[in-house]
Amino acid sequence: MNPLIRLPLEGTTNTRDLGGYPTRDGHATAWQVFLRSDDLHSITDKDKELLHEYGLTTVLDLRSTIELKDRPNPYTKNPDVRYYHVSLHEAAGQTPPSDLPYDALKHLYKIILEQSKPQIKEAVEILARSRGVTLFHCAAGKDRTGILAALILGLVNVPNRDIVSNYEVSYTNLRRNAYFKANAQHHNAMMYSVNDFMEETLVYLREHYGTIEAYLEGIGVSSEALSALKRKFTV
Repeated sequence: MNPLIRLPLEGTTNTRDLGGYPTRDGHATAWQVFLRSDDLHSITDKDKELLHEYGLTTVLDLRSTIELKDRPNPYTKNPDVRYYHVSLHEAAGQTPPSDLPYDALKHLYKIILEQSKPQIKEAVEILARSRGVTLFHCAAGKDRTGILAALILGLVNVPNRDIVSNYEVSYTNLRRNAYFKANAQHHNAMMYSVNDFMEETLVYLREHYGTIEAYLEGIGVSSEALSALKRKFTV
């Protein structure tokens, strides 16, 4: 099946391939290796068939235990797809205050990077050892998914401008999501994927860790796993 930027699934609006981004050292990210996505709870049989044809072998669910219970993942008991659950923010799924500041997400991203290091390590190592197409997702495919996408794109030297661009697309896609639209009026600050939010996160990583690779090494991801991820994700 030919690679696609956004997969036209009926049950999601933000499922995208991370292939095709140029790297600073003259390579590009490989197609049909990693997909980022919003919640898979509502995917249809037609969606499952498309994902099968696309090469899906592994699903990494980044949602909290509460979210998983409320909206079960259809791949938890699928014998043909490996399923992993690694919660990057266990408080997710609880109703946030309606008066959050506009830039609340910038602070949330830093909290996740600092307080979920064991979970990020586990998630990155799963991505490194998986075969075929691996899809990772949270609820909207924007925040926790966005952090993990930024880390693996940065690891293979995709320029920040492209990492930020990849992040920004989420809001455009999610405006068409019924669940997203139903909650937007109540928690407006949590709905956006503004470039500043990701740009400041990348600045934070640079100022505190030097490079994304140094951050990942510092949280315990092995050099073997990092090398394997680089090899599989670049062409």
